[in-house]
Amino acid sequence: MAGMFIGEHTFKVDGKGRVSIPADFRRELEEGDPLSGETGRPRMVIVYGHDAQKQLIVHTYDGYKALAADIAALPRGSEKRKIMQRMILNRARPTEVDADGRLVLPQPLRDKIGLDGTAYFAGMGETFEIWKPETFEVEDAKITDGWLAEQGDDFDPLSLLDELGA
Repeated sequence: MAGMFIGEHTFKVDGKGRVSIPADFRRELEEGDPLSGETGRPRMVIVYGHDAQKQLIVHTYDGYKALAADIAALPRGSEKRKIMQRMILNRARPTEVDADGRLVLPQPLRDKIGLDGTAYFAGMGETFEIWKPETFEVEDAKITDGWLAEQGDDFDPLSLLDELGA
């Protein structure tokens, strides 16, 4: 099933910004690009977003096209559409997996998230995120030490799905 990026991975980033993409993520990227069978180099789109965004969000090619269609379906001139266009369409960079199964992250994207020697890949279902590992730890701790701690020791994260039916 395309779009099932799960798990966490950490890889070295070389001086040219090349970083290996986890093998299971590469398979999902291949499934999410109809041309990857011909080219062997699946395309993807990296959303770097607003200035306060601390991670890069990577979409499969087809997933990003579907997202762009959802944005285009919003009423023309609406505030929501303008915001989505600026944050998701304007602040994005299409790219592809190189012949060695790596992603080349341009210097401006590395600078935006402070990425230097190591990249942390976080599977998020339909997308995956690329973080500076230390930044991810800080952001993750905010959730764990804040809201999650308030839920108590017997908290079951699956209970959040109950809210869908409420």
